[in-house]
Amino acid sequence: MNILKIIFFGLLAFIERHPIFCTILVLLAIFAPFVFEIVGWIILGIIALLLIVFGILAWKVYKMKREMKKRFEQGGANFSGGSFGGQNFGGHFYAGGMTLEELVRQMQAQADAQQRAQQQRKSGGDNTTTTSGSAQKRVSDQVGDYVDFEEVE
Repeated sequence: MNILKIIFFGLLAFIERHPIFCTILVLLAIFAPFVFEIVGWIILGIIALLLIVFGILAWKVYKMKREMKKRFEQGGANFSGGSFGGQNFGGHFYAGGMTLEELVRQMQAQADAQQRAQQQRKSGGDNTTTTSGSAQKRVSDQVGDYVDFEEVE
């Protein structure tokens, strides 16, 4: 039912935008139906041409989708980089040829390495950090976490 509403409102909008054209078409349909038949065939030809173009585009998209699926099922070997990841239709997750478990282990190892590096930097007591103004600033370990607050007026 919603599709019919969309079509109906589309026709009304076309009539609103082109009132003279629509009036001429109605007058031709009433007073010269043989001319309206020719106009109808022309409009039908345009619609058929649009449907053919739409069908060709849909076929090309289907063909690309089938090719991507075939590449993806081959283990993601044809996809470049490790940033691509997804789930194929077999239920196996691949990221650059890696399974989900391998990816999680690698990410966990990277997170652990970053955490160890942060702890090594903090092990000296006070830390020096460089700000964007190239000035050095002393930060104590006694400083607490950032707290977001809202001002009430």
